[in-house]
Amino acid sequence: MNRIPTPTRENPRTDMPEEFEPLHPVRDAIRPIDDGRERLRTGNVNVNPFEIGDIVRAYAPTGGKRPEGEIDFNWKRHDVYGKEDYAEMQDYVQQGWRPVTYEMFPGRFAPPGTTGSVIVRGMILMERPMRLTIEARQEELEAANRAMRVHQKSMAEAPEGQAPRMAPVMRTTREAIEIPD
Repeated sequence: MNRIPTPTRENPRTDMPEEFEPLHPVRDAIRPIDDGRERLRTGNVNVNPFEIGDIVRAYAPTGGKRPEGEIDFNWKRHDVYGKEDYAEMQDYVQQGWRPVTYEMFPGRFAPPGTTGSVIVRGMILMERPMRLTIEARQEELEAANRAMRVHQKSMAEAPEGQAPRMAPVMRTTREAIEIPD
């Protein structure tokens, strides 16, 4: 090999000076597997999306207990990448939702004494009377049933110039079937 030797040393790997310090600390060859126990001990725990207990602990305003009175709580989108959507917030208000403040749940989502609306990871906690939620669910169900009736009617009709279709069988109930052992 035709290499030009350096003036201070011939082989940079073997002829290291004693005062040399590595730029980065030497890593362990084997790292322990993070199975969550260390995070549980230190309190730096992530929410496991497959554990309902984690979700309730982190996001349920009443800790999974039934709220007092006829109130419905719901997490709504507040911002995406830090940009608030004011039009959507106005829609929420028109539908009867109002923001929940930290004072309603002291120490639950922030340290006691914090003021303002409860906002966690871009989501805002909102509340409205349960009667409005029941009305909204009934309206959604009626709209879905109306769309199904329109679809069923259009399926039963034949376009001009075609033979009439066979009457479709519309099942609105389900029958139990036997499953052999």
